[in-house]
Amino acid sequence: MGRKIKHYSSGYQIKRKKQKRLISGALFALVLIVLVFVGYIGAKAVSELTAPSDGDLSGLSDSLSLPDDSAPGSLEESLGSSEPEGESEDTSLPESSLESEEPSSEVESLYSQYGVPTVTYTPVKENLFTLYGDPVAVYSPQQDLPAPADDGAFQAVTMPLETTLSLDSARTFLDGLDQTVYNAVVVPVKDSEGILYYNTGVSLAYTCGAVSSSRIDLEELVSMIESYGFKPAASIYSLEDHTASHARYGTSYLWTDDGVTTWLDAKPVNGGKPWMNPYADATVNYLTSIAAELDQLGFVDLVVYGNQYPNSTLQQKMGLGDTGGVSKVDQLQAVLQSMQNAASGLRVIPAYHGACYTEGVNTQVYTTTPNTFTFTPSAPIIGSDLSILDRVTADPSTVMPVIDSEDLVSSLSERGITSYIVSN
Repeated sequence: MGRKIKHYSSGYQIKRKKQKRLISGALFALVLIVLVFVGYIGAKAVSELTAPSDGDLSGLSDSLSLPDDSAPGSLEESLGSSEPEGESEDTSLPESSLESEEPSSEVESLYSQYGVPTVTYTPVKENLFTLYGDPVAVYSPQQDLPAPADDGAFQAVTMPLETTLSLDSARTFLDGLDQTVYNAVVVPVKDSEGILYYNTGVSLAYTCGAVSSSRIDLEELVSMIESYGFKPAASIYSLEDHTASHARYGTSYLWTDDGVTTWLDAKPVNGGKPWMNPYADATVNYLTSIAAELDQLGFVDLVVYGNQYPNSTLQQKMGLGDTGGVSKVDQLQAVLQSMQNAASGLRVIPAYHGACYTEGVNTQVYTTTPNTFTFTPSAPIIGSDLSILDRVTADPSTVMPVIDSEDLVSSLSERGITSYIVSN
């Protein structure tokens, strides 16, 4: 029996793969050679179509080279060499362009048109001096001269509020005044609740509901007072105001400076009320606006009551806000001065209860004693107790006591005090 020979298919498969690889590689090389040849032929044809003549190449080379500074006219020659033969048009540059040190460029710029700038421009901010030269004199604008504030003796009587609301009642009141005792009449226009009794133009007064429905005809009343030979004066309560003072208006003290809660001088169940904060800008603006308005209405004096701090057991919770380092006493003075500045035709006269004019008594609540009180004149409210004047050493000409009876006038004269306010 003969011997069998085995054939393995894997060996034949390997040989077939090698043959396929050789054939594929040869075809790829052939294709690549054909592509390179075609590309070369195409590029050569394009270059022959677009290539300039020898003369053009030499002219282009010359025009791109920088001119030789040592050879005048070289720029014209180089540009002229680029002209085609047979053309007679003059294409030379003007003489101004020959001065340029910059190379010529196909892109036109300010330098290629006008040459390199010789100086650097620095813009100057225009003002009156640069426009018109130095001034020959310094101009100081003259301020409007304010109406003179009342600086004479103030011998006033206060017209009751209910009387001011009726012109007929006001006329009857004026008819009964002794002109040897009085030279002024005080009209109350803002009470301790903060209610205003006239047609004010101050917007906050309407916002907070401070304008009374019963209002004084101030223009007619001022004219009537003057017709009787008296000086018209007004009185207001400033910081003692329980209507326009509120956190949402930015005018009140804040509970422990929390920024949102209005401070009250007592618990709500005990009838606590808010007060205006002298450190608040809104407070000062409100009071100065009222003072300026009264000045425009023709009043010559303004008695200011209640320019003080609340007398409360809750003062430790009373947030003043940003004080700017100004003391309490100085800030009270600042409020008065602001009103005086806003109403230069008025004489602002602060009125305080007599107890504050004795050394060391209620200085925190009110201000300080008249011996160091810088805002003058001032009006201590003493009622019928003239003995308090024995402890006031301020100049009598700066003191205008608020008394409750005309019968006390002679006693004041004996003390050398000639100014007073009788409050009925």
